[in-house]
Amino acid sequence: MNSVRERIVREVVARCGTALAPIVVMRQPTTAIPREQTPALVVIVESDAPVKRGNDRMERELVVRLVGLARDPTDGHSVADDLICRAHVALFADSTLGSLALGVAEMDADYQAEDADIDAIAIPAIYRITYRTLVSDITQGG
Repeated sequence: MNSVRERIVREVVARCGTALAPIVVMRQPTTAIPREQTPALVVIVESDAPVKRGNDRMERELVVRLVGLARDPTDGHSVADDLICRAHVALFADSTLGSLALGVAEMDADYQAEDADIDAIAIPAIYRITYRTLVSDITQGG
């Protein structure tokens, strides 16, 4: 059995994949994304922290960064922004993510430039997903 956290991340990837098809959605890629695989949406788990205990339940916050990645010399910003907009709608269509979470909230996103080829555009969006588990078993929702 997977942890509730893992099930939530898989649900985020699945919802984004459905909303963006046939665009590729990648989870935590460990290598650079080749030019021919863009545009793409990258899903990165930034953190997962216990925040509040109540009896035998633990409330947790999972922070996920989505990055719309485009290499389009005409208007890469528009292409990357469209990916983020469509992913956002997919996440908020059911903010409980199929009853796995208590809710999804949008957070501040930083727009720091990274070394990349000249045509690469990356637009981030960060979300906090609140969920509960049992204190003694992170595979069980609370």
